[in-house]
Amino acid sequence: MTRVRTLHLANAIKPTGTWSVGARAGDFVFVAGMRGIDPVSNTLVEGDEARIRQAFKNMNAVAASERAHVTDCVRLVCYVTEMARYRPLVNQIQEEIWGRGPYPPRTIVEVSRLNQNDIFEVEGTFYAPVIR
Repeated sequence: MTRVRTLHLANAIKPTGTWSVGARAGDFVFVAGMRGIDPVSNTLVEGDEARIRQAFKNMNAVAASERAHVTDCVRLVCYVTEMARYRPLVNQIQEEIWGRGPYPPRTIVEVSRLNQNDIFEVEGTFYAPVIR
């Protein structure tokens, strides 16, 4: 018996390799890097802002499947392909999602490339106590 349970959601994006969209370990939910993919068509959405927003939406949907909310997020890691161009959009969208805060700790890193030449990816860790 494993103490880590991988998450498989019918309405989530489809993994493109040897990974799952998330995992639960005790009271924590770890969401894999989510990108701006429409889970219905499994294709990237059009537009920079829409794509970043969709990535956050995908991450939060996985967390919500385990009864976690954005306010339960304890850590974010964001990847962008152009810091000067995309960091302001990430900040704007994160503020819309979280409101005035408090905001979870976040690391944002510029990378040379993401899968499918995407511009943004976000992963999160959420506190979601197991209901006993």
